[in-house]
Parts: sequence; C-alpha cells; structure tokens
Amino acid sequence: MVAAGVAAILALIVGAAVGRSIIPSDTKRKAATARPTTTRFSDPTSGVSLRYPEIWARLHSRDPQVPFVAALSPATSMSLRVSKSQLTDVTTQTLPVVRGFTDDLVGADERAQQLGEPKDLTIGGLPAIRYRYTYPTPDGKTGAHVHYFIFKRDLMLQLVFQQVPATDLPKFEPTFNRIAATLTSRG
Repeated sequence: MVAAGVAAILALIVGAAVGRSIIPSDTKRKAATARPTTTRFSDPTSGVSLRYPEIWARLHSRDPQVPFVAALSPATSMSLRVSKSQLTDVTTQTLPVVRGFTDDLVGADERAQQLGEPKDLTIGGLPAIRYRYTYPTPDGKTGAHVHYFIFKRDLMLQLVFQQVPATDLPKFEPTFNRIAATLTSRG
C-alpha cells in the first residue's frame, strides 16, 4: 500500500509537470464566451466522456496515462489522467477515508497552497474530491489548479484544470466547473 501511495504521488507530480510542459507557448489566447459550442472527448479505457469548448485546442500527450489535454491558451488548460488504483469500490460514504490519501497526494508538492477545504462530491455519478490550490511556476508566477480526483472501480481519474496567473482563477473557474459537470460514465 505504501509503494502504491509513493507511485501515486510520483504520478501526480510527473503528471503536473507533463501537463505544464506540453502546453505550447505559441497558442493564441482566444476570447472565451459565456456558453461556447462544445465538443466531446471519450476515453475507452475508463469509459468516461466530457464536453469542452470547441475553441480549446486538443493537444497530444506522450504520457499513456494522460489520454486528454486541451488548452484555451498557454495560461488556461486541462488534462485527464487515468491510472490504476488500489483503492477499489470507493463510494461517497468512504470519501472521508480516501481523502487522507488524496490529501497526501496534493501535499506531496510542498509548494502547493490550498485555497480552502477540499470538497467531496459526485461527478457523473462517480465519487470525487475537488481540490483548489496554487503553485509557483518555473518563471516565478503563481498558477492555480482545480483538481478533481474521481474514482471508478479500480481506477483513479484526475481531471486537472490549470490557470496562470492564479489571480485569473475566478474568471475561468465557472468554465472549469461547467466542463467538470459534463463528465459522464458508462460501464
């Protein structure tokens, strides 16, 4: 169990680094509209799908555990990581116990500063925990993540939204929440 926890922490850190590094700096910022037209992403491994604004560019990830990355700009992006978990059959009732594990994952990066308490919820009928936190970027700015840990059978899905600078999070978080709310699960 400890080895799995260490592996999960490393996956979280590597995933954040990969997500930050694959957003191309030459992507032009596009004007966000209140209700843009959306397009669907479906992941056959996890059986989940979600809708995101079609003005966001779909990007390629070289990490096989990250089947989805999209960006509005280098400053505004999202990714979905799907990994096996030793935590099986997580329910909304067991989320308080699971939260000790996810707290450790987020806390593994000592630079992360939480923006309030994590929130237990369900997304697409699946138990989930949402974290909001800031982190320093390599260029000295402060970024923000809205990070969902979503549990499905023996899978842990991490839906991560990123905004740089963190001061712009209030402007983009409603869009992040709308995208997260579109997640559906089959099977």
